[in-house]
Amino acid sequence: MTEQPEQVAEPNHSMLKWIVSVLGVLIVVFAVVIAVTIYKRMTATDTTEIATMVMVSDTETSARLVQFGDVRVPLPDDMDVISLNASGERLFIIFGTEGAARLILVVSLQDGAILGSLNLERDGILQK
Repeated sequence: MTEQPEQVAEPNHSMLKWIVSVLGVLIVVFAVVIAVTIYKRMTATDTTEIATMVMVSDTETSARLVQFGDVRVPLPDDMDVISLNASGERLFIIFGTEGAARLILVVSLQDGAILGSLNLERDGILQK
């Protein structure tokens, strides 16, 4: 008698195909989300860089800030600009050395005038 070869049962690959299909769809969805996020961030306007477009709100009206030309801000010799922060009608220029703030200038966004300065000293608080 001739022996017939044993038939090996084929594994069921339908579950594996389903999992691979779902993962493929998720990869495409996440790639689209990332692309849309990058596009929106690249096309968004940064309002902190444009001082002339800041709107000043009064109680009844809103007026556009006027351009005030070139203003020279004194830069201390031993310090660098650490950051610029705008808040309302004022611009805060923070000077310092090696990341530590030492001087804060307050500049008016209306006319570019220096309103005042805050000198940060390491002497501590004097108690009386």
